[in-house]
Amino acid sequence: MGALAKLLSYPDKILAVFFLEALPEILRLLVLAICVVWKYYKLINTNYKYKSRMKKKTSKFTTRANSSLGECAICLSEFEEGEEGMEVVECKHAFHKHCLEKWIQGYKATCPLCRSLVVPEVILAEYQRMQVEREDSWIEKEMALILLNALDGRSCNGYF
Repeated sequence: MGALAKLLSYPDKILAVFFLEALPEILRLLVLAICVVWKYYKLINTNYKYKSRMKKKTSKFTTRANSSLGECAICLSEFEEGEEGMEVVECKHAFHKHCLEKWIQGYKATCPLCRSLVVPEVILAEYQRMQVEREDSWIEKEMALILLNALDGRSCNGYF
């Protein structure tokens, strides 16, 4: 009779451990996972908006041997054959591709020479904010700590 009572008490203990320890940890992990997915969705969406606006307002080209472009006004170096360049559609100013992208991402959303708008300030501000958030990501750090605790066995008595 004592063995039967002991056997029947195990489901109660298992359910108690599950509802009091494992379930809260599972819910916390689920909420953190949703936050991480949402953040990366916003990051991808912001990058897409930024890049699509950039493509609309600029055109890419590859320099040729007989081009008369002169020098890039950002880095002040000559255009060489085969280099990728970008031209701002509205003002027709040409720059090295990587120079113009760096200028727009890091400084202003305008042409470096005439200040015509390349990417709207709102989209640039959102893009820069998302880049800062990406570098200082506490959610991923929190998620990693929780997962490490769970894998180490200190969380949920090894059931999780």
